[in-house]
Amino acid sequence: MHSTASRLGLLVGLVLPGMALAETAPLNVPILMHGAIGDDACPEKGRVVEVGSQPESFLPVQSGPGEAPFREIGRLHDGDRVVVCEKLGPWLGVVYGAALLGCRTTILVPVEQTYTGPCDHGWVMSRNVGLDPK
Repeated sequence: MHSTASRLGLLVGLVLPGMALAETAPLNVPILMHGAIGDDACPEKGRVVEVGSQPESFLPVQSGPGEAPFREIGRLHDGDRVVVCEKLGPWLGVVYGAALLGCRTTILVPVEQTYTGPCDHGWVMSRNVGLDPK
């Protein structure tokens, strides 16, 4: 099982040497579903907030929790629904799409594992996601 500190250390080790190769081989950091008996793999849900009222305003979805060498892989807008699987510093690993019920985030997983479900997923800034009350 990976702790937040060990994942951050791994990211620093991967990002610094890879920055020169960012244009040709951008890194992707998988989103982990944390296994726990009796709990959903990704128990938190939220909504994108405070992105902007202009039609061209969006929240970029990144291929990893940070800027370069990670790239934009999607865009979310105010009010879009997300499922939060992981928190890493100021970043959230989210699953999103039109049919969240079919995203396989409410399954029980006995051990920590990478999200490989059918829905779009990536990393967004936590300040732009309002979590639903539990």
